[in-house]
Amino acid sequence: MDNAKYHSQDIKTCCERKLDIEFRSGKEFNGWFVLNNKKAARVTVPKGRKPVPRGTYQNMAKQLKLEVSEFDELLSCTLTREEYERLLPDRPLR
Repeated sequence: MDNAKYHSQDIKTCCERKLDIEFRSGKEFNGWFVLNNKKAARVTVPKGRKPVPRGTYQNMAKQLKLEVSEFDELLSCTLTREEYERLLPDRPLR
C-alpha cells in the first residue's frame, strides 16, 4: 500500500487525467467515472495537500472497485484506463 507516497491532490490529479473524472467541490472532491455514458464508480478525495490516511486510501480504492494493489498501479501509471475499463464489468457493486 502506497498511501504515504501520495497526497490527496496527487490522487485527484491522476483520476482527472487518467480516468477523465470531473470533480465537484464541496467539503471534499466528489467525482464519477463514466463508462458507456453510465456512471460506473464514484470516488471521494479529501481536500488539501496532505498524505492520505491508510483507511481513506483503502476506501478510495474500494469506491473505484479496485483492490488496493490495483489502486497503487493506477496511481503509479502501470494500470491504464483501458485495463481499468476491462476490470469494471467483472466487479460487483460494493
